[in-house]
Formats: sequence, structure tokens, C-alpha cells
Amino acid sequence: MIPSIRTSILFLTLSVSACGVQQAPRGLLGSYRLEDGRILSIRPSVGHTLRYREYRTGATGRLHPATENLYEAGSGFSNREPVAVTVEFQTDATGLAERVLFDPQNEDGIPGTRIGRESWVRFESDGVWLTGRLHLPEGPGPFPGIVLVHGSGEDPGSDWLFNGDFLVAHGFAILAYDKRGTGGSEGDFTFDFHQLARDAAAGVEFLGSHAEVDDSRIGLSGYSQGAWVAPLAASLTDVQFVLVSYGMIESPAEEAHMEMLHLLEEGGVSGEDLLQADSLVSAAIQVVASDLKEGWERFQGLRGRYGKAPWMRFLDGTPVDQLVSYPKWVVKLIGPRQLPDGLPWNYDSAALLETSCVPMSWFLAEQDESAPNRFTIPKLRRLEAAGRPLELTVFPGTDHGMLRFREVEGQREYLDYAPGYFESEVEAALRWSSGTRSGDEKAGCF
Repeated sequence: MIPSIRTSILFLTLSVSACGVQQAPRGLLGSYRLEDGRILSIRPSVGHTLRYREYRTGATGRLHPATENLYEAGSGFSNREPVAVTVEFQTDATGLAERVLFDPQNEDGIPGTRIGRESWVRFESDGVWLTGRLHLPEGPGPFPGIVLVHGSGEDPGSDWLFNGDFLVAHGFAILAYDKRGTGGSEGDFTFDFHQLARDAAAGVEFLGSHAEVDDSRIGLSGYSQGAWVAPLAASLTDVQFVLVSYGMIESPAEEAHMEMLHLLEEGGVSGEDLLQADSLVSAAIQVVASDLKEGWERFQGLRGRYGKAPWMRFLDGTPVDQLVSYPKWVVKLIGPRQLPDGLPWNYDSAALLETSCVPMSWFLAEQDESAPNRFTIPKLRRLEAAGRPLELTVFPGTDHGMLRFREVEGQREYLDYAPGYFESEVEAALRWSSGTRSGDEKAGCF
């Protein structure tokens, strides 16, 4: 989505860039089929650690290096102690792991073998060369294909996008690429959905040109910010389906609005106080969404009335806090350099979804704090009921990323992934890529 409200869109305070840290060996990354039939994904985590994901149960953990080619994880999302899981890699002379030994607590070690073939590719979009990881399944093609569409962060999608590992295990060719300005891709980093959609469409064209991919059975799968970008890309090129995970229909401006209201409600603000806070939040978003050019008179008036209200403490670190804390001249001097470049603040997907005939499956986290969906869910339900080629699955008790959690002293402690989420994504992709559609006539799609 857009940068976290909790760290502030404006980010007017000083920041220090993190120093480079050693990364885990690339030859260990990939997907592995365990002898008991489960699929294991190994992708990067922060620094020199890895993250494992076991798709059947949703189990996950951060893997810390113990000895050469041996990694260990605790029972929590990122804990190391007490050790609950170990993964041992068997590498060849080049450092590529072809086999693993997955050893969860209370289970015998389960051997696994690498799935498919991965290679580095490049494709062009609007004069910029983008770098991607092409992951082909086992066996002969042609395969149906899926282009993975990234979220808003600057981490390279070729490394961090992991859903493709489960899709490859079910026969899909996967293209995971670094969006412009990240990883190995050229160009300038941007939040411009239209540019990002053109890049995703270029990825579709590239994947369809591959000799082992069936160009009549290609889809897009968008995550977080990709919920805006993937449907938009589908309107620019010929795809058979779109998958969307933990995203929203409403605009980035409305996303920021709902995130800040959530912070207030979480703090117990209600009644007249919440109405006053909402007016200040709305005025601040109008200023930010205009690139700090409009709405100042309204905001300054509300700032004078509510800037010292007790409920302001719940907005610490948000755009409202920054606009209240700094003089207008400071905000206008420093703020434009901190705003998300190219972000279409008022873009939402409603009009596109109401007319699109591309089959779509949406998977939403019921308690998503980063992509609040209190309005997205009923809008999708109405589209589904109206016969659009669209279906919605909501996973209860989950937050952004489809992560299950528990509350610990008012904070969410993440545990694992929602059981059934990954299988639902694969099932939808298999069904749509086979040409099975419903509701086309009712929706006016033939």
C-alpha cells in the first residue's frame, strides 16, 4: 500500500540510512517438495536470515544461520530461541541447494528436493529494462503463467515475492520482477499506478513470448498495492484472470483516512471527539493529497481548534501530527521531497471493477490494518451479487499479508499464515486458467 501511516507519509524528521548487511546465500532460495507432499518455500528475510513458509499449514519462521548450510528458527514468527525448526541445505559446487532436510520440532527430518527451474531474465517497459526471476515448473510445457505484482515497498520482488513458489508446484510458470528503481531494474522508483501497470503489462507480454508458456493462459496476481495495479494492468493487455490479495478498492487518500481513524478508535476516541478528529484528519489528507498546495485555510482553522486536543496523542507520527507540529513554511519547504513520488492519491478501482470482464478472485484479511477493507468488502460483495466475474474470500482473524496474530499488551504478535489461503489462491488460478467462468452473460461479458 502507501508508506505506513505509523511512520508518517511526510517523514519530516531526520533519518539515517541503514548500513548494508550481509545477505544469505542466494543458492539456498527456492521452493522444495518434501517427501510427505508438502511444499516448502525459502526466501530472504532481513539481513543474513531466511524465512521458511510451509504452505499446507501456513507455518513460517525466520531462519538464522547456525552452521554452514544449517539454519534454525524458533516457534514464533521471527524468534530464534527456543529452536523449533531446522533446515539443512545440501549444496553443489556452485552453492546451489538441490535438496533440503526440513526438521520441525517433534517430527523426523523430512527430505525435500528443489522444484522447477529458475533463471534471471530482463524485459523492457517504456524504455526501461526490468529484471525478473522466471520460475518454470517441472516437466514439459507449455505452462499457464502468472506475473506477480508487488506491493509498495522498495524490496526487489524477484527475491521477496514468495507466493509463486506454491503456484509453480502446481504447474504455473511464474515471473517475479523488480519494479523500476529497485533491485536489478533500471529507472526511477515510483508510486505511479499507471506506470506500474504498464510495467506489469510488459511482464505479461514477456512471459507470453516464452516458448514454454501458453500465452492464452496468463494471469496477474497482485499483492497489497498490487490490488490497484494488477486490475489496471489487466485493462492494458490480454490476461485470462487476476488474483488480488490483501488490497483495497478505495483511494490511497481514503486508505490514509481509514488508517488514522482506526488509530483513534483503537485509542478509545468516540462520539463528538471522533467527529472533531475526523474533520482534522480529512483536512490534513486534503493538503497532503494536493502535494501540499491546497486546503491550507481549512486545515489551519481546524488546527487552531483541535491541535492540542487530548486525542492528538493517538495520531503521533502521522501526517496530521506532522502538519500540526511544524510551521506551514517548513512543511512546504521539506514536505514535497518526502511525499510518495507519483502517487495518484485519489485513484480508486471502483469504476474499473464495475466494467471489467476479466475474471478476478479477491482474498482479503478480515482485520487488515494496512489496507482497511470495511468499505472494500461490501463493494466487492455487491459486484459479486450483480454477476460480475468476480469472487471474494475473506479470512477471519488475519492482518495484512494474510497473517494470523494474537494480541499481546495491545500489540499484534504475528504467528503464521491463514490456513487455506495459499490453496485458495492456487484453486482459483487453476480454475480461471482452465477457462471456467461464471456469470458472464449476466454481467454483459461474452
